Amino acid sequence: MLALHEIDRFWGEVFPDETYYDLNYSDLFTRMWLARDKPLKKTDLYPFMPRVSLRTAVKYVQRAIESGLLTETIDPDDRRSKLVALSPELAGNIERFIDHALVTFDSGPFGQGAKKSG
Repeated sequence: MLALHEIDRFWGEVFPDETYYDLNYSDLFTRMWLARDKPLKKTDLYPFMPRVSLRTAVKYVQRAIESGLLTETIDPDDRRSKLVALSPELAGNIERFIDHALVTFDSGPFGQGAKKSG
């Protein structure tokens, strides 16, 4: 439980704007990070936030684009579609968050850190 609280605290440190202190943004950003090698169609992002309506997911994605956390470009293969990717800054913040989460869990009672000392 302490590890979850620490990870939650660190998410707030990485994203000080309270707008992004939301599990739906966590779902969106971390799932996009998993596909970070390629931009995704904008419409493919909405299912990354299954706990909100489509309309709300559209608003969330647009807000992140407007704030510069996500980048948006025209799809060269289908000029009617838009591609969205993590900004370099957001990708770095997600990596910091994941690294911190791994260290936090590793130092807990069941992690590798506990096994080395125990």
